[in-house]
Amino acid sequence: MPASKLEVLKLLKLLVFNYVVSNGDAHLKNFSILETPMGDYRLSPAYDLLNSRIHIDDRDFALDDGLLPRNLARGNVSKQFFSLATHVGLSDKHVNELFNRLISGKDKVQALVTASYLDEKTKRNYWQAYLTRLKKLT
Repeated sequence: MPASKLEVLKLLKLLVFNYVVSNGDAHLKNFSILETPMGDYRLSPAYDLLNSRIHIDDRDFALDDGLLPRNLARGNVSKQFFSLATHVGLSDKHVNELFNRLISGKDKVQALVTASYLDEKTKRNYWQAYLTRLKKLT
């Protein structure tokens, strides 16, 4: 797989991750590209990965039109992620593998939320929002 395709896949992973953890503050300034000494470009390390919904009542996606421009945003959020992947040259297989990886890791997420310093009500809200969004992907 060419390096640029790997970077596109990493960006898709970040977008899906931000969706499932309810990070409605994942705006364009939270995604950066770095030039390597070899002259190619890579996605910068991820930052501001948090559940913004436990602090404010925000949208699913920080962009005004959502995940996709209005003329492309058809169907539920799962279909929109598949559409985005197709538009950037990724296959349905890539999206399915990403979704399956997220679903298979939900026990780890639950353990992290349980061990966090959040109060009990916020932990429940975080976990329920996470499960709801995972379900929307399947």
